[in-house]
Amino acid sequence: MTSKKIPLYLKELYGDFYNNEALFSWADKEWVKALLSFGCRNTLVNAVLKEVVPGLKTLQLGCTFGDQMEQTAKKVGINGMYDILDISQIQLKRAKKKLTFQATPIRYFQQNANTALKKNYDLVILFMLLHEVPHIQKAKILQAALDSLREGGKVVIIDYHNPVWWHPLRYIVKLFNRLYRPFTEVLWDREVDTFVKNKADFIWKKSLYFGNMYQKVVIEKKYKDEYL
Repeated sequence: MTSKKIPLYLKELYGDFYNNEALFSWADKEWVKALLSFGCRNTLVNAVLKEVVPGLKTLQLGCTFGDQMEQTAKKVGINGMYDILDISQIQLKRAKKKLTFQATPIRYFQQNANTALKKNYDLVILFMLLHEVPHIQKAKILQAALDSLREGGKVVIIDYHNPVWWHPLRYIVKLFNRLYRPFTEVLWDREVDTFVKNKADFIWKKSLYFGNMYQKVVIEKKYKDEYL
């Protein structure tokens, strides 16, 4: 599989962005990520890091821009394992370059995130991924993430959420989403657990940030004796 296999919906939305080194090098800058997240970038990255314990067997679905992957790798540490999955060969090469000097054992998988690796991970991370994909793919990716967990393991999701009605940026963001991120608004209208059929098999926790514009959802897989 090569980077040409990027799904059509991503190519239609972002053009050749995922294959354009000049563009994604610009997007990788921390000040750009801070600007695009209204200054919430560090808060969201730290929200993920709170769920990372040194030594965990960790899977990340989708390469990210900024330093989120580097910080996660450092937190997982030399006694853990950090696997990164992305459908784009070019993005995986970028990740390898960024993480070259990390002591943490890191493996890379070129694969669509909607297919489970089923390797009994302690932690699976979806950082700003769900808003980029259509509704059906959201459900498939979530199920793949959950199917990759061991009992007691967790999926942690960082993504957009429906802001409070009085949020000063609410309608600006809504218009931007309608024009450029059409798969985002469903996260305003639906809770993440509505995309999962077997949601009773998991423990769900949600935290909100920046006037509810962003959410962290932690999904813990129950041990079998908890739901038998």
